[in-house]
Amino acid sequence: MTDIRGYVLAGGHSSRMGSDKALLAVDHHTAIEHQCELLEPFCPQGVFIAGARSKKLQDMRWPVIQDEDQDQGPLSGILAAMQHAQNGIALIVAVDLVALAHADIAALIDANTHSYEEQPDVFYAHSEHDPKENGAQPLCAVWRVETSRPVLNQQFVDNQRSVMKAWLGLRRHRVVIAESHLININSPDDFANFRRTKG
Repeated sequence: MTDIRGYVLAGGHSSRMGSDKALLAVDHHTAIEHQCELLEPFCPQGVFIAGARSKKLQDMRWPVIQDEDQDQGPLSGILAAMQHAQNGIALIVAVDLVALAHADIAALIDANTHSYEEQPDVFYAHSEHDPKENGAQPLCAVWRVETSRPVLNQQFVDNQRSVMKAWLGLRRHRVVIAESHLININSPDDFANFRRTKG
């Protein structure tokens, strides 16, 4: 198995939430702690925070990788992670996908392990109930850095900021994940619904 590093995207403004989503309380942890600890068992080369709006994130035990192109959306954060990784595999998830489970990450890693010789560039989570493009979740994915980075970087240089459009030149492999595990927590209402669902 090649080198695997984990990255949690945490550089967004959280404008709809009204406070930093990375610091939301999830299972007696903050969201950023929850996500970093979720990735740790799968990432022998370490877990990193990609972007940090709050000084509290700078004080966490996971190193922060700063995004030089802040305010440019998640594609910028993905590229910052890949620039840090340089090679191998980058396991990248968004901080607000807090319903993800250990088994979901294991499924992505397992798909990468068993299909690596087929040369996909990215293994990504895809909703079990939406087989079309809208069911794709590129912010929960395993990326082959050497082949993905040049394509995404060129798209970024060409002013493309949508991950869903930027990755069209990549060889993609979907990994089916429960739809309830792919919810984004973007607003206080989203977070309240998430907490009610978890009980």
